[in-house]
Amino acid sequence: MTKTVVLFCTLTIVLCAVPLVHAQGTTNGHWGVQGDVAKVNLPRFAVEKIDPLFEKPDISGTAFNVGLVRFHGNGAPSYALQFSKLNVDIGGALQTGPALREIAGSGTVRGFLATKYFNFVARKHISGGLAVGGGIGKLDASYTRHEVFQGVRRFVEANVYNRAIPLFEILGRVDVRPVRFFSVGPFYGIRNSTLALGVAVRIHATK
Repeated sequence: MTKTVVLFCTLTIVLCAVPLVHAQGTTNGHWGVQGDVAKVNLPRFAVEKIDPLFEKPDISGTAFNVGLVRFHGNGAPSYALQFSKLNVDIGGALQTGPALREIAGSGTVRGFLATKYFNFVARKHISGGLAVGGGIGKLDASYTRHEVFQGVRRFVEANVYNRAIPLFEILGRVDVRPVRFFSVGPFYGIRNSTLALGVAVRIHATK
């Protein structure tokens, strides 16, 4: 059900934004490079749906993207092809009667992400709109669980996950271009099931 809702929302955004994209000038486009960094966290309601993590731990960390970006002639980004990486730490505890259950671990997602930028505002020095992306990556995650009872701490279990997963992002973004060859843009939204707040830096390869 959740995947269906996400797909429906993505398609709706794309269909609504296409007329605006076609209205923008695409002549004299140019390439560049970009990188971004973001603080990420998995929302509490999402953590509560993961049955093995009954401690409902905090899952937060940092995400990075770096790659090539294509710009419109007016300097607004058009699309990007990027390497994507996300690192999170897992930590939490749950008191169950006289026993305390503790969980600790980490997770990493690496992969390729293609992102399309829909610019609702596109001027010489500023643009803004949505970033909608998708791709494929690999999840590497692990955690250990311990129990503390009457001051004695004992190992309970350990689990490791290694699998291919889809990558996606839906971000609201602004891109400010103070000089010809450089732009910077804050963004906020969803990246690979986490809430992401970050900033992107773009270098324009213009004549």
